[in-house]
Amino acid sequence: MKKTTTIIASLLIAVGMTAQIVPGQNHNGLLKAKNDKITMSGDEVLSYLIVNPNPHTSAVLNSKSTMTETLIGTTTYDLQSNAAVQNRILRHSDGSISTAWTMSQQYNTSYSDRGTGYNFFDGTTWGAQPTTRLEGSRGGWPSILKMGSGKETSITHNTDNSYVNMAHRATTGSGTWADQIISSSDSNGVYRYMIWNRSAVGGLNNETIHMVALTAPTGNGGATYNGLDGALLYYRSQDEGVTWDRKDIQLPGMDTSMFIGMSGDVYAIAAQGETVVVAYFDDWGDSFIVKSTDNGDTWTKTTFLDFPVEKYAMDDGLDLDGDGILDQVYSSDNNGAVILDATGQAHVFYGIMMYVDDDLTDGSSSWYPSINGLAYWNESFGADMTPATMHAGDTSLWYSDMMNDHWITAVPDLDGDGIVGGVDSTGGYALYYNSRASMPNAGFSANGEIYLSFSGYTETASTSTQVFRHIYITKSSDGGTTWKDPVDVTPHTIWGGAQECVFASMNPVVDDKIRIVYQKDFEPGLAVRGDEDMVDNNEIIYLEIDTVGLFDTPLAITQITSSTHFSVYPNPATNFTTLEISSDKTQTIKISVFDLLGKEITKKEKVIFSGTTLETINISEYQNGIYFVNLQIGTQVITKKLVITN
Repeated sequence: MKKTTTIIASLLIAVGMTAQIVPGQNHNGLLKAKNDKITMSGDEVLSYLIVNPNPHTSAVLNSKSTMTETLIGTTTYDLQSNAAVQNRILRHSDGSISTAWTMSQQYNTSYSDRGTGYNFFDGTTWGAQPTTRLEGSRGGWPSILKMGSGKETSITHNTDNSYVNMAHRATTGSGTWADQIISSSDSNGVYRYMIWNRSAVGGLNNETIHMVALTAPTGNGGATYNGLDGALLYYRSQDEGVTWDRKDIQLPGMDTSMFIGMSGDVYAIAAQGETVVVAYFDDWGDSFIVKSTDNGDTWTKTTFLDFPVEKYAMDDGLDLDGDGILDQVYSSDNNGAVILDATGQAHVFYGIMMYVDDDLTDGSSSWYPSINGLAYWNESFGADMTPATMHAGDTSLWYSDMMNDHWITAVPDLDGDGIVGGVDSTGGYALYYNSRASMPNAGFSANGEIYLSFSGYTETASTSTQVFRHIYITKSSDGGTTWKDPVDVTPHTIWGGAQECVFASMNPVVDDKIRIVYQKDFEPGLAVRGDEDMVDNNEIIYLEIDTVGLFDTPLAITQITSSTHFSVYPNPATNFTTLEISSDKTQTIKISVFDLLGKEITKKEKVIFSGTTLETINISEYQNGIYFVNLQIGTQVITKKLVITN
């Protein structure tokens, strides 16, 4: 069944007043990454000298734009990307839309049915939500493509058989899908194990497929390639995927001269006519683009974020000024996007992160989850020429002048307390290993306006233990020089904004509407990695936003000044459950219980006093299942999940 919710954004909950973009702002602690697990390394507060010259100081509070959400699918496998979001939505010239995502319908961690979830909008209605993958065997990470002939393709990596697979059919929106292997094979018929692919369509008649994918590192069951433990390789087909005339190509600057090994999902690709560009977003190395204007025959590399040392290996120790102090460094958070404008110029966006290799015995580094910012670069800025020295006046911090000059936006400070930090600011972050503002995706309008979406930490929407991420939009009407204050386009009318909105992919062409597909959940974090939450359903949402009125003058804001928390027990519960509410002052609260479809089951309003209040709810007549308990104080809503097992 299709579920559509239309939101007039003037009904949205007000969002905050100040969001000064200060690199290093609100550093409550650094986190140590060890074998994909993290532990708190200290309650260290750092101060820095960098102040962004063009900070955004507010957010649009109640946009007058109309926004429509449609539920087009579900997945229990909730990791759509390890970093940069792939191309998952494509609007065609006739108004139809193809979407794809990594999908599983199993409630266990084997996800043996994993593959491409696909839905199609024919210009009037969406198809039925898919329950089975497109491919014949297990895979993931689809890029959805359409060829000049109308042929439709989804390219994934196949984990059952260790190769890159292309599911395709002759006509967009209809017909049977067939599988085709893309990866090269050796003389024994063993395919090169490639994973985490990205693909785009170009060529004069949209007949060329450009693809990059990573050779599986040894830690993922692969082998080294030309000395690299993980090599990003380029593939090309000039006949819509029937044959591939270029395979296993290392593009400029992607060999052992610059890398020990390359990382998965830290790259993006875009193509337009004979122009194709790949962007690479490194953390402990250079971030750069490689670009071809002859349909992939020859390539040129340009570095937009020049890391101060080459081929850094963990535990080498970074002390640029020789003062005996290991240096903190600003770099990309691995999440980025690249798009091409009408002239073929590349525009790049990436999340900003700070790192330090503070223990030279553990083979890992530390990162700062409170960093908050997105950077922007285009080819007119030129290459980054920042010297490999510490920044003047600071003996422990390195950052690129290029990055600082083009730090364009951040998640706003919604409660006006001067920091961007919610209930989890002491360490219980939902773990995506990225910036507070991250997962960027972008598009262009016909008049050259740049629209940027990102997933942002939304400090006033939480479960009382973790903060939710919402989808934000900003734009530039002057070629990237200035940017609008970001708009939260998550529908606050549903569960009080208690939604986790991540992995947003924007259709690169913006007309009177912005079109996005993203993943929504009611628990911050992931089941597949990071938090390792309970395996549960995640919704795949198609979001359509009118551009008219999106950045209109904001209305007044209601400040949130109280500190209120609550817990629910027992949970799971049978006949009764209790809310234990802690407040620092006397105030009126509203308690609501919603089912999974968003229907309000019960509601009550009461006055609570400073201290602890117990409120019992009779649930004996509720059906078994998952519910959500909302506690509303003014415009602040805190949500807890409740499982009922009567």
